[in-house]
Amino acid sequence: MKVKNNLGHNKLFDPKMGLAGALFLGTIVFFINYDHGVVNGLIAASKQALYTFFVGGFITRLCENIATIKKSFAAIFLAVFIPSIIAVSLTYIVHSIKGTPEPFNSTIPTMILAPLGFLWWAAQKRKQMRQFHSSN
Repeated sequence: MKVKNNLGHNKLFDPKMGLAGALFLGTIVFFINYDHGVVNGLIAASKQALYTFFVGGFITRLCENIATIKKSFAAIFLAVFIPSIIAVSLTYIVHSIKGTPEPFNSTIPTMILAPLGFLWWAAQKRKQMRQFHSSN
């Protein structure tokens, strides 16, 4: 069974990007919910950070895997579209579970940043793939 993707990375999970996303989005969500008290802000931020570490690490790797398929335009489009839909949907579900005072507002950063982030990530991974295959 192949456990590495086209770039030689773990096929299922990216722990570095999961952690980076968890810290970044957890902080944003804390400040979105801070008006409802520090405890509510911390609850929302903790949910976001924990969710983003695991799901973000998985979705980032999914984006990379899709971005490195053969057809360039289709790869970039699908590497942005599919992970963005998953990320926004799951983020809203997580924040709709009791504890987040502003579930929709807490999802807005993901709505804005996910497609942009996935576009940048997919483009980087396409470039990396070209370099990886030209050096082999």
